[in-house]
Amino acid sequence: MPKIEAEHLDFFYSGRQVLKDISIAIPERKITALIGPSGCGKSTFLRCLNRMNDTIRGARAAGIIRLDGDDIYADTQDVVRLRQRVGMVFQRPNPFPQSVYSNVAFGPRVMRQNHRGSLDALVEQSLREAGLWDEVKDDLDQDSLTLSLGQQQRLCIARTIAVRPEVILMDEPCSALDPIDTLRIEDLMRALAADYTIVIVTHNMQQAARVSDETGFFMVDEQQIGRLVEHGPTDRIFTSPKDPRTEGYITGRYG
Repeated sequence: MPKIEAEHLDFFYSGRQVLKDISIAIPERKITALIGPSGCGKSTFLRCLNRMNDTIRGARAAGIIRLDGDDIYADTQDVVRLRQRVGMVFQRPNPFPQSVYSNVAFGPRVMRQNHRGSLDALVEQSLREAGLWDEVKDDLDQDSLTLSLGQQQRLCIARTIAVRPEVILMDEPCSALDPIDTLRIEDLMRALAADYTIVIVTHNMQQAARVSDETGFFMVDEQQIGRLVEHGPTDRIFTSPKDPRTEGYITGRYG
């Protein structure tokens, strides 16, 4: 069974359709990259996976998205619990204007995991998993906004994994970073995939080819509605795509 499965998903903003008939299976503990031109619905689809779009007035989904076989849009779904299971890392680093420690401890504290000893251990473990512990361990009380952008993004990843999600969504997590920090995040993603299912939106074709196991290519149709053109193993998508539109985008002929 795939970790996440979308079936015939349509999505609308205030009655305007932006995604149509999206069906994709996302495997567990793998990295799935979503690629395609700007405006084709990749980020909208990503936000459907933990119902972040619910916060947008007039947004509406139709179809099915399953997490471990359960429909996340069912009336009985606990959305707070869903977003704990499916965490999100955004395009620009967005640490809270608090200490490094408080950033990582925020989620566990909200979930009432407040025992100091266990919280200290969880903060350290999360920072280690995010590849940041050695750089901040001597001053966990420092203001997170004094960190470099790359460190801030790894802090945001540590904050996400501190609540022990099963899935991590990443919306262009390297777009604001320099090449060295980008490679650090890519190495981190590969390490995290041993324990987490990762879905990443990226405009960087080289990044998608380097880090992902599966790739889905999105594009708008004649009505300017986002469609999933094809998806499959990354090696196949990049070397022998089935759809000529995929090949045209990957080779830079358009998009």
